[in-house]
Amino acid sequence: MCNLLAEGYRRLFKGKRFYIVMAVMAAIPALFALLYSASNSFMEAASRQEGEAAEIFADMRSYADDLLFSHTGVMVLLVGITAGMLIVQDFRNNTIRNKIIVGHSRTEIYLANLIVSLTVMMIYEVVYLVVALAFGGLLLGFRDLPNTDIIVNMLLVLPIEMAMTSLIVFLCTSMKNVGGFVLSISMHYIVSMFSLALLLLHKHPKIMEIVKEAVPSYQMDLIGNGPIPEHWLRMILFMFGITLISTIGGILIFKKSDLK
Repeated sequence: MCNLLAEGYRRLFKGKRFYIVMAVMAAIPALFALLYSASNSFMEAASRQEGEAAEIFADMRSYADDLLFSHTGVMVLLVGITAGMLIVQDFRNNTIRNKIIVGHSRTEIYLANLIVSLTVMMIYEVVYLVVALAFGGLLLGFRDLPNTDIIVNMLLVLPIEMAMTSLIVFLCTSMKNVGGFVLSISMHYIVSMFSLALLLLHKHPKIMEIVKEAVPSYQMDLIGNGPIPEHWLRMILFMFGITLISTIGGILIFKKSDLK
């Protein structure tokens, strides 16, 4: 396992894709901070007017708090581009077969790919938050941070992204081709559409509540600058369940797959 991890990290950090995507991840909060800052300058100029319009413009100021959860949707895409493509390339280059020939089990190979992918997710998460906190705080300032609810919600993002990353590994390993990669990077949007259709077709309140708490894409909408979700513990259990089921299922499919 250690040799597999060392080889996986070597390929990850040696390639340009990891750093290009990381630069994009850092650029997102920086760009939004600049746009919000320009918007604030406009609002401040407009608020110098007298009367009711001045009060309205004064209340429309943007803060760095708005940046902290703006990346949740795009994170799946960026992790898929880096980690998902790394897995698919293993199949395209027959690297997987070579690993099996030298004595590594398929379970070890799958878990090593999962650990490397989760590392990618954590690095991108840290990079985003550092830029959002530093650059956004410098230009915009914070309205509510530090705030217990916001900090807890930031921690709740991690199990959601962990579940989504495990699904990326599952799809790319199970399909073994670019199709799995394409499906993994579009997974967030596909799941959102099917979940929305389910909510529209099924009006039972309890079913709707469970769908919103069990589907990662909807969990992202529940987490933000607002209060901690009421059933946050159940949400975490759902995410760990998705991670566990997708990992076990992915290993079982990978063990039975034919590598030509």
